Amino acid sequence: MDLRDLLSGLFWLVISGFVCLESTRLGTGTLDYPGAGFIPFWSGVILGILAILVIVRGGLKRKGERRITDLWTGVRWGKVIWILFSLFLYCLLLPTIGYIITTFGLMVFLLYVMDRSKVWIVAVSASIIILVSYLGFHILLDAKLPKGVFGF
Repeated sequence: MDLRDLLSGLFWLVISGFVCLESTRLGTGTLDYPGAGFIPFWSGVILGILAILVIVRGGLKRKGERRITDLWTGVRWGKVIWILFSLFLYCLLLPTIGYIITTFGLMVFLLYVMDRSKVWIVAVSASIIILVSYLGFHILLDAKLPKGVFGF
């Protein structure tokens, strides 16, 4: 039995119960006419299911000799800092440069600089990511994405 899994699972189970309770107060509505609490309610249900799985897994697991510090062994902190910096820069540049160019730059940085992929793979992957996300957010969901100084 792993006490850490049990405690973390119970914590998230309580959080999911709170989310479900509060979202029912908002009104969940129906599948055809969802209310304000529809998505939070089902998110809470999914969170609860995942928490129960963690609790069950923690109950079945034998007590290991691992320590909490073992979780951080082998983490490449330099890459973590660069990724956080790139996301911060992305948020700063997004309104002025625009969604397409800024997201393409972020994808190139993450795929090429951080992962050292081949140039043609980076270009194709970044283009596909831009295309799919643009179609999903701008066309299907009609979300207003920042156009930036270039107008696209």
